[in-house]
Amino acid sequence: MFSVLVMTLLVALAYSDLRRRRLPNRLVGMYAVLCPLALMASGAAPVTWLQHGVMALLGFAFFLGLFVVGGMGGGDVKMAAAVLGWTGLSTLSQTLLLIAAVGLMLAVTGLIADRLPKSGKRKASQAQAIWDRTLFLLSAKRGVPYGVALAIGGMASLPVYWRY
Repeated sequence: MFSVLVMTLLVALAYSDLRRRRLPNRLVGMYAVLCPLALMASGAAPVTWLQHGVMALLGFAFFLGLFVVGGMGGGDVKMAAAVLGWTGLSTLSQTLLLIAAVGLMLAVTGLIADRLPKSGKRKASQAQAIWDRTLFLLSAKRGVPYGVALAIGGMASLPVYWRY
């Protein structure tokens, strides 16, 4: 039950970031709130609650530093804190590595997309219009959609005992 809702929210967040370069607070908040509900439903021990809370706070502090130096947007900071809150200690290193790898792939893909030719025609063929739209969505000039990488990391870190 929780996993379907969590996955749906993560897909919606990734799509929003790819399309608009925005992570709606409402969706990030719903995703974040589901973590304590899942912990409660799973009967998690107090130490598990503490670990997840500490991961969320440390994630927020780390990604806030990246925000301060212009490395990412404020929505990314909030979503990263929520993802790391879900992650806990058990899968932290794998989740961070996955987020970093996907983020790097998105950045490189965006730089490549910016160098590829676009039709520039108002009445392009359907195939050319799809190509132009894809290049627009991936463009690094619009910023790197780290929400996509964070969503993939969040999906991968969904603990096994919550996958019902």
